[in-house]
Amino acid sequence: MKKDIGLKFEKLVEIMRKLRAPDGCPWDREQTPQSIAPYLLEETYETLEAIDKGDNKETREELGDLLLQVVFQAQMGEEAGHMHIGDVIDGISEKLIRRHPHVFGDEKVKDSAHVLQNWEKIKKQKEGKKSLLGTVPKALPALLKAYRLGQKASRVGFDWTDVEGVLAKIEEESRELHEAYASGKRKDIEHEYGDLLLILANLGRFLEIDPETALRKATQRFIDRFSWMEEAIAKKKIEMQSLSLEEWDKLWEQAKASL
Repeated sequence: MKKDIGLKFEKLVEIMRKLRAPDGCPWDREQTPQSIAPYLLEETYETLEAIDKGDNKETREELGDLLLQVVFQAQMGEEAGHMHIGDVIDGISEKLIRRHPHVFGDEKVKDSAHVLQNWEKIKKQKEGKKSLLGTVPKALPALLKAYRLGQKASRVGFDWTDVEGVLAKIEEESRELHEAYASGKRKDIEHEYGDLLLILANLGRFLEIDPETALRKATQRFIDRFSWMEEAIAKKKIEMQSLSLEEWDKLWEQAKASL
């Protein structure tokens, strides 16, 4: 089985080399690391959508598309003389072994929380990471970044003790947002709104819910329900703009009950 996986991966790498060769595909040959970078993000989101739907066939296909982006970037790195797909594989293999001394070494851990604490120590002592929070990518979506920052800080003890503490902080931030809104100061309103979003993102850690996933699912529910309302309104042959708030509320409840 191991040999079979290796051969299949080599086949994929060879296909990518052929596409980039002088007699390969014009489109693939024109690409640069920067030009195809957006596709990496796009394929990641499509993979997440497939996972959210629980569609195993679609997830398998999207994971393949995501893997292609890794191979594509590595191939261009090889052509430029500063990277090979083997270097990418070696790098992550060495990192996994280094960060799991409780599996590949003699170190003992109590639980998963202890594992995460060790990771931060290893990053700082063995990998030269200076700032705890500096390892969180700047380009992450803001909600996910807020979640990850909370995770990092919690590993050194900077955290609430329980979910009730987070909920109390949410109530506090909500009151401060009310006060800022009453003041009419735009800067203060934005500040307090941001604080509230930050705490809500961190609440997800205590509820064991990924905020990006939860918001993505909530967004899709909104799309599905609004689309249902659009169809219902179209059947009645009336203009959406003519509906009162009460009529919208009634339609929304019908959409929720129908989906």
